[in-house]
Amino acid sequence: MVRYTGEQADTLDHMVQNDGITLVEAGAGTGKSFMSRQIVQELPIKSGIYTAFNKAIVEEGVVRFSGTPIQCKTLHALAYKYVMPKLDIKSFSYKCITEKITYSEKRKIIDGLDTFFVSASTCMYDYFTEFFVGHPRLDYMAKIATKYVQAMADGEMSPTFNFLLKSLHLMLVEGTVEIKVDIVILDEINDVTAVSLEIFKLIKAPKKLGLGETNQAIYEFLNLVNGFEVLKDEATTLKFTQSYRCSVDVAQRIENKMRKVMSSDFRFKGTEKPVTNGKTLYCTLTNAMIVDKIQKRLAESKSFTLLRKPSDIFAAPLAVLSASTGKRPYQSKYEFLVDVFEEYKAQSKHKTYFKFLLNEVNDEEINNAVKLLQRLSSEGINLYSLYKSAKEAKPDKNYTISTVFTSKGLEFETVYIADDLNTRFNAACNGELSDEEAITAMRCYYVATSRCGVNLQNSLL
Repeated sequence: MVRYTGEQADTLDHMVQNDGITLVEAGAGTGKSFMSRQIVQELPIKSGIYTAFNKAIVEEGVVRFSGTPIQCKTLHALAYKYVMPKLDIKSFSYKCITEKITYSEKRKIIDGLDTFFVSASTCMYDYFTEFFVGHPRLDYMAKIATKYVQAMADGEMSPTFNFLLKSLHLMLVEGTVEIKVDIVILDEINDVTAVSLEIFKLIKAPKKLGLGETNQAIYEFLNLVNGFEVLKDEATTLKFTQSYRCSVDVAQRIENKMRKVMSSDFRFKGTEKPVTNGKTLYCTLTNAMIVDKIQKRLAESKSFTLLRKPSDIFAAPLAVLSASTGKRPYQSKYEFLVDVFEEYKAQSKHKTYFKFLLNEVNDEEINNAVKLLQRLSSEGINLYSLYKSAKEAKPDKNYTISTVFTSKGLEFETVYIADDLNTRFNAACNGELSDEEAITAMRCYYVATSRCGVNLQNSLL
C-alpha cells in the first residue's frame, strides 16, 4: 500500500474530484515526479500529455509514465508534430539578415524575433512596433523583423525551434489545430516561456496539472516566466514541503537561511532517510568556474563527470581566444566577437582586447571567460591543451562538476558550493544587486544547496 504525506493525499484527492488547472508548488525532493505518476494511475483517463521545456526532464518522464496512456514530448517536439515545417530547423543569426544595417541593429532584430516567438502575443505587428519604440527607424526595424517571420512562415527560410512554438500557439488560437486529451501535465512550470503557458491553456483537457516551485525559478535570463505567478488567479495552488532527499540538518539550514533572506513563509522539511548515493557534486554558477575546476582536478590526476559536452562548457573562452586573434569562433552564437574585435582595433583607449571586452561589453558570460583566460595565462596554462585533456579524461561517475542550472533536478550525497555561487549569494544578501538579480541569486543558492542529501560543504548556510 502506497503511503502519502498529508500534502500529497490532499493533492491526489483534489485532482480526482476537480477539473481545471491545479498547480503544485513542490520543494526540492518532495516527490512531485512520484505523485504525478500516482495521479495518472488514480484518474480514469485514456489519453494525456506530459511536457516540459527541458528535454532531459521529458526523457525522465518517458520512463516514469511507461505503461500509462501518457504521451511524453518536449514542447518543441509537440509543436514540430503539428506545424510540420518544410525546411530543417536552424538558428537565426545576424548573417541571415541581408539588409545593410549595423551589427547592433541586427542584434536588436534578432532579440525582437526571439522575444516575440516566446511571448504570449498573437500579433507580431503590434509586438514589433512596441519592441522597437525609441529606435530612430522604428517602422523600418519592425518591417525587417516582420519580413523574416513571414519568410519562416512561408517556408522560404529555415524556421527556428521557438518559431515552431509561436506557430502552434497561433494555430490553436485560430482553431486550425486542436489538441484534445484527458489530462495535460506541464513540468517545471516555474520556468517556462509565456507562449508555452498559452499552449498549456489552449490544449483541450478537463484536467491540467502544473508542477514546479517558484523558489526554483532561475532561468529569467532566458526570457522565461513563472507559471505560478501568471496563472495564480485561474488555478488552485497546493504545496509539498516534505523533502525525501535532504537530511533534517541540511533542510533546517536551508530553511533558516531562506526565511531570513528570501521569505518568512519559506518551509522546507528534511527526512531521517536522506539520499546517500555516494555521489558528489561540485556546483558552480558559471561555465568558467567549471573549466577552472576541471583544470585543478586534472592537475591532481583526478577524474570527473560533466553533464554537458566539453565543447559547450569551453565555448565562451574558446570563442574569446579565437576572436582575440581575428579568427571567427566556430559557434555562431559568438561570431559577434569578431565585430567587437574590429571595434577594439579602431580605438586606442584599451591596450588589450581582453581589457576592451571587460570594459565595453556588457556580457557576464564573456567577462567570466576573459577572467578565466587571464588566470590561465598567468599560470602558463594553454586553454586548447586543457580543452583536449578535458575531452579525453575518463569519467568518474561519483564526482560531477556542473552549474546549478544543469544540475537542477538531480541529487547527491555531498554537494560542494563553488566560490562563484557564494560570492553572488553574498552580494544578494548584502543588497549589492538589483531586486531581480538578488531574487535569482537566492533561488540559485537554494537550488544548489538542496541537491544535497547529507554533506553540504563550503556553503554560507
